[in-house]
Amino acid sequence: MMEPKYPGQPPTPSMTVQCPHCSAQLTIAPSQAGQVAACSHCDGKFQLPLPTAFVQPEPGQLVRKEFVDKKLAAGLCGILLGGFGVHKFILGFNNAGIIMLCVWLAGTFFGLCIVVPLLLSLAIQVIGTVEGILYLTKSDEEFYQTYAIEKREWF
Repeated sequence: MMEPKYPGQPPTPSMTVQCPHCSAQLTIAPSQAGQVAACSHCDGKFQLPLPTAFVQPEPGQLVRKEFVDKKLAAGLCGILLGGFGVHKFILGFNNAGIIMLCVWLAGTFFGLCIVVPLLLSLAIQVIGTVEGILYLTKSDEEFYQTYAIEKREWF
């Protein structure tokens, strides 16, 4: 069952399987896959598994998927909590998120005394809502290109 290794011989591809009877780790040649074999440790017979194909993602592909997975959360937060800038923080645009939060807080605080700053809070809320709708209406490719590659923080 174990593949012998001789000095000077080029390494041959191998697979590691686990015996279902004694849990021993066994190394087999890929050509043995699918055959019935006996474990070299416990003599238990079992069918060797067929190798499975594993496709390695391209370097940027995993990052792209993780970023696009944030689209729904960012869009909903933009619509519901637009003035707080939460959607900006979700996408990693911390400076824009801080600006939105500060403008909203300052407008709300000073808006209690003067009406004009209250309009500023309302405007920043509308901006957040529009951005949330834009996030949700873009395709995944367009969303990734616009906000991850181009790093467009506003609209």
